[in-house]
Amino acid sequence: MSRRGWPSRVAGGAAALALLLAPAGAVAQGAAADAALPYGKHRVTLAVATRALARGDTLAAADVALRDTVISWAWNGVPPDTVRPAPGWVVQRPITAGERLRPPGVIPPPVVRAGTTVTVEYRDGPVRLRLAGIATNSAPLGAPVGVRLDPTRRLDGIAVAPNLVRLK
Repeated sequence: MSRRGWPSRVAGGAAALALLLAPAGAVAQGAAADAALPYGKHRVTLAVATRALARGDTLAAADVALRDTVISWAWNGVPPDTVRPAPGWVVQRPITAGERLRPPGVIPPPVVRAGTTVTVEYRDGPVRLRLAGIATNSAPLGAPVGVRLDPTRRLDGIAVAPNLVRLK
């Protein structure tokens, strides 16, 4: 077996897997379209802004457009970030019309807001402890949150649901 033939077999296996996971109607179009692309090029769908967005804006359905594009991506490289923002995501910096929408420029909406009362939960097997506290920062799902229990005690946890913080 030569080294030269190995990458093409890996790429062929990845294409076969993509064909198995794709919807039936998209298989014929996607396979033919990708077969026409040169080696190392891939067709992806990215989210772009339809208008200029300011910091702090909340995305609406009309603010996001999906665009098909071709990117360069080596078979052994890091896969491209194709996260698609949804309505309700928050803009973190000014974004121009036509610019790609991706983190950290846009982030999911916070499930915990700074200054609100939150429930802090600690679990260890059958033991469950719940306390009330005040969130010190806003955070989307899965992000770190500081919670102040009283003026001298502060805990750090992870946002797991609206106004629920689980200790690490």
